[in-house]
Amino acid sequence: METGKARLAAFCLTLFAAITAIGAQAPPQEKIQALVYAPKGERLEILKAWEKRRGAKGPPEIVAGIYERDYQRYDFQNEIAITIDDASPNKYMEMELDVLKKYKIKAVFFIIGSYFVDRSGKALPRAKELLDRVVSEGHEIGSHSFWHMRLDEGKYRDNLTVIRAELDRNEAVIDKILGYHYPILYFRPPNGAHSTPGYALDKLLLAKGQYLANWTITSFDWNIRYKGDNPEHLSPEKVIARTVKQAREESGGVILLHGFATSAEIFDALMGELASTSNKRGALVFSTLDEVMRLKYGGQEKRE
Repeated sequence: METGKARLAAFCLTLFAAITAIGAQAPPQEKIQALVYAPKGERLEILKAWEKRRGAKGPPEIVAGIYERDYQRYDFQNEIAITIDDASPNKYMEMELDVLKKYKIKAVFFIIGSYFVDRSGKALPRAKELLDRVVSEGHEIGSHSFWHMRLDEGKYRDNLTVIRAELDRNEAVIDKILGYHYPILYFRPPNGAHSTPGYALDKLLLAKGQYLANWTITSFDWNIRYKGDNPEHLSPEKVIARTVKQAREESGGVILLHGFATSAEIFDALMGELASTSNKRGALVFSTLDEVMRLKYGGQEKRE
């Protein structure tokens, strides 16, 4: 009997050692958080205070966030935040990361999960490499849904259960690729569509502790992909010029860009133009979505 107990004890010790060794291979929780991002201590204080003061009292749509109409009401003080939708794990995402590094810009990549895994759910060849790079170089990962379907139409419209499943699936894919939990703070709805009679998406984001992050400056970079005889076609030069013009005239804001090949090919030129642009208030400044949110909710006066 004693021999059996000794063997059992030895087995337990071996099993414990194995589990400990496995755990040692993964970074401890505090290191995971530091790896994701090291925000300023006051990062969410203004946002939380605003929500407590007003967010719960108004319509559900009025939760902390960036909306398409905000350029008409808020002064972003020449600060511009770069956001990139629809990136895929390929050379074009790599090109944009290289340009961001060149200009020392921090961006938010709004990830569509189905672009980063195959039909079986397995990560595509460069998915982990490029998402790891996004995090390690100080950028942020935002969610852009798993399938990129409009959330104000069809089965999604005002259906909290279906919308939650879509968002949760996307976040699970990001976590699986990275190998640890990444706390998503910003969600960008496909096509910017979120308002429905029941405000389902807005209510869900409030419950999840996430913030809606649309844009105030539309680059229309996707129009480069249209053929020249299409009336909506825009040349690369036109996209750069109109984006810079908007940023200059609106004194900053959140710029919508994409991870398409045609977008990546103008990315360096566009960042260079923005970096050298000024208005009567001075030079445009590359900022972060955090800081632009802080400008919006920091108690500044609204524009008339």
